[in-house]
Amino acid sequence: TALTETLRLELNAVGAKIKVTSVSPGYVETGMTSLNRNLTAEQKAFFDGITMLKPEDIADGVVYALSTPEHVQIHELT
Repeated sequence: TALTETLRLELNAVGAKIKVTSVSPGYVETGMTSLNRNLTAEQKAFFDGITMLKPEDIADGVVYALSTPEHVQIHELT
């Protein structure tokens, strides 16, 4: 997050028209979470007990950030 904010400030200082957004999705259902055979019973119970985001949810958030008007800056998606 600090690197992202620093980059955003540096680009803004030179007048660059580049948007910088940080995406921190949390738990996303991937092979590392739902299909990992090396998980302990405790880890499996943890993942079974929470609602994880789907990769499509993250993609939708990125598309949203990219589709905002030129004057809109999405700093962070959490």
